[in-house]
Amino acid sequence: MKWFKKQYNKMSRLMRNNSGFGWDPIAETFTASDEVWKDYLKSHPSHSKLREKRVVDYDDLKIVVGSGTTTWNGSIALGVDDTNKMK
Repeated sequence: MKWFKKQYNKMSRLMRNNSGFGWDPIAETFTASDEVWKDYLKSHPSHSKLREKRVVDYDDLKIVVGSGTTTWNGSIALGVDDTNKMK
């Protein structure tokens, strides 16, 4: 579980704290211009794999270790971008 949390934290940090990044659900990759990637990888060199490879488990990690919280009977909270999937 620690490994999954670590992976998700890398991904969510990229998406949450950095302007210019997006997520392509079809290609399962993070998207950004070369300049945005260059600037980001200067301060996060260990995250280079996020640019190089498909991230097939991002959506699953978002549910399992991401923003979901348990309050009553094991319920989870949906983030703003997750509600569109329910339509």
